[in-house]
Amino acid sequence: MIGVRRVAVLLAVLLSVSACASIPESSDPRAIRAVDESNATAPVPPPPDGADPLALVRSFVNASAAPESNHESARQHLTPAARRSWTPAPGLLIVDNVDTIPATQPTPLPDGVQMVTVQADKVGRLLPDSSFVPEVGEYQAQVRVELQPDGEWRIATPQPEIVASKGSFSTVYQAVPIYFLDHDSTGIVPDVRYVVSQPASTLPRQVIDLLTSGPSAGLESAMRTAIPPGVHPKTNPTDPGDGALEVNLSDLGAIPREDRQLIAAQVVFTLQSVNNARVRLKVEGAPLLPDGKDLRPTDLDSYETNNTARPDLPGMVVVDERLLSLDTAQPIQGPAGSGEYDVLRAGQSLDGSHLAAVTRVRGGVGVELRVGRYGSQLPELPVRGADMSRPTWRGKSEVWTVVDGRNVVRALDAGNNWVLRQVDAGQLTGDGPISDLRLSRDGTRVAAVVGGRLVVAGVSEQDGQVVLQRPITLPAPGVRITGVDWLKDDSLVAISDSNITPVFEVTVDGFQWVPFTAANLGQPLKAVTVANRGRVVVSDRSGIWESRETDDVWSLVQGSIGGGSIPFFPG
Repeated sequence: MIGVRRVAVLLAVLLSVSACASIPESSDPRAIRAVDESNATAPVPPPPDGADPLALVRSFVNASAAPESNHESARQHLTPAARRSWTPAPGLLIVDNVDTIPATQPTPLPDGVQMVTVQADKVGRLLPDSSFVPEVGEYQAQVRVELQPDGEWRIATPQPEIVASKGSFSTVYQAVPIYFLDHDSTGIVPDVRYVVSQPASTLPRQVIDLLTSGPSAGLESAMRTAIPPGVHPKTNPTDPGDGALEVNLSDLGAIPREDRQLIAAQVVFTLQSVNNARVRLKVEGAPLLPDGKDLRPTDLDSYETNNTARPDLPGMVVVDERLLSLDTAQPIQGPAGSGEYDVLRAGQSLDGSHLAAVTRVRGGVGVELRVGRYGSQLPELPVRGADMSRPTWRGKSEVWTVVDGRNVVRALDAGNNWVLRQVDAGQLTGDGPISDLRLSRDGTRVAAVVGGRLVVAGVSEQDGQVVLQRPITLPAPGVRITGVDWLKDDSLVAISDSNITPVFEVTVDGFQWVPFTAANLGQPLKAVTVANRGRVVVSDRSGIWESRETDDVWSLVQGSIGGGSIPFFPG
């Protein structure tokens, strides 16, 4: 009976040689370290009965995303010997467009043995610290599949790294923001990580563990934390029976009240994406804060709004080398609006108090940077070049620009004047000139267009020097990127040279690229900018357009302002 079944299965394999099977990818991903095995509550299903070698390997790639019980779901696809010996490395490789095909062999294989080639496109890696980094290229590997005494095929040589399809990763993992402190420790900023989404009861402990472990490797020098080293949750976050979520941390040592308040903000905002209960914060069983009050994000919202622009600022636009109000299309007050300066690009501080403008050199060649109070004279600074990028602000006392595509400079408010400092951008400019650079509103990251590619890097301060560290290219889906701005603290808006997909919403780690509709837009797009509450504004050859959702049709912002203008909001 087994022999007949073996012949039938082998025949099925031979009939599939000419076909190339793909794993369907449907849902968007959602992205811990290894989850606690005790959290597994449902029995792990075995591979489908009677699966041929190609289908078995595809099922293995799908099952590999689930980490429960030491990857038991994936191990069930292995032979008994391989199941015992397989010790995959931490982290996993995420792939898309997975195909499995029979591998050709120089010599015939024994009966009951099949070599299968796995081909896929690399998407990125989930690192051991639960952060995601993009990776491009083709993935290919061969696995040996053997027929077992019970008539089922099983994998004898699994790869040493875990490889999971993007669709299955999206089903198993959920993206969560873990909150740390910005560059001056006055506000909070998210560091996106990926945690196992089920069972939901484990999520609070997972995110608190990530929080007390500190920022991810790529941002450890850009973000700060008020939580002292070695502090960890004493127990799992629990509901004491009154609808609150109690978090009990180990001893913090002697730290000031201000740091305790910052810790409260980090914990409460980190928990908000996985639990909507009030948070009761304790240290060794005693209240973290003197009043012992249960907290919600609204109780600490000043830490979140610290890095946002004033909502009453209307935005501006460069038209015919003058600055106009975006709302009224009238010149702004002062020389930047009157035409005294030939303004090419400009930026306004988050609080609206200051302006920076790239202007033509009077009576000379090239451009220069001017910085001053809004509505007043803008003194020129001692920096010139053939070109400068649109100024971008870090608070109200620091503004950056890129000179001639390579030289990143920052101007600092020294009281009576502005002083220039160099930014070490060597790691960022290695792949080409910088055509656009935008600081995140919290000041911990930059997004840049470098040689037509979108790149994100951390802003690190070391011994008085600012360094752009660990730049990561976010691979665009077959387009050339021409501009970028920050949509939120953990997402971007990028414009491209494509007529079909001219505008994208992009997660800060590059995991998702969601296109906006192209309706009403025409190439080339001149600029992109983002106002408060997700209002995305772009300019093209015919005018200025806005949208709030990726599937919205673009609507005209200001009919009296023509094409080729450069709109901008504070930041």
